[in-house]
Amino acid sequence: DKVQSKEEQRDVVQDPSARRNPVELVADDNVVKLGMTFEGKPPGYIKVKACSEGGWAESVGIQPGDTIISVDGEDLKDMTSEDFKTLCKKRPVQFLVEQAS
Repeated sequence: DKVQSKEEQRDVVQDPSARRNPVELVADDNVVKLGMTFEGKPPGYIKVKACSEGGWAESVGIQPGDTIISVDGEDLKDMTSEDFKTLCKKRPVQFLVEQAS
């Protein structure tokens, strides 16, 4: 069995019930762009890669390294990348985000 480094262990995304206090954030009708890019795509939880300066994501406290767990109540571990793209474009849209720090 391979022993994982602390860095590798940190990269493993666990079951949401074992996660630190995720926060719900809503992009409402006046949000044109979310202002964030992602590392990877569903199925599976995804990390925020970058946030646009002055964008919605930055304004609500999302930071690179945060993990998106669900969109509009739908868990990302079972979501297709196409459904994710579609949901991200609709407004209002709710994200469940686990903050990295």
